[in-house]
Amino acid sequence: MGKHLFPTCVLILYLLGLVACGTVPRERQLELTVTAAGYDRPRLEAQVGEQVFIRFRNADAIAHNLTIALPSGQRTVSADAGVDAILAFPARQAGTFRMFCTVPGHTEQGELVILP
Repeated sequence: MGKHLFPTCVLILYLLGLVACGTVPRERQLELTVTAAGYDRPRLEAQVGEQVFIRFRNADAIAHNLTIALPSGQRTVSADAGVDAILAFPARQAGTFRMFCTVPGHTEQGELVILP
């Protein structure tokens, strides 16, 4: 038991140090559902400094994806019919960013607003 105590204490002190320094990001959990009619919400919001998790729910009978054009590059998650997927990224810069489906012939779109 003693040999596991030291690494555990070091880990706890490290995590407490991160919290004290303010480096542990806040989390923002969002949901976006796609159907044959498109995305259920045309706008999602988060704040700079948050770790964003978007639960992408495909309630349609065909595959879709969610692509967000962020300053760091495009982020994409795909979901087959009836499947949920998670898209995670840090919100580093304020702005309004395009969300869209890249499946040929699909027109779903919206915006992600990162507030300062």
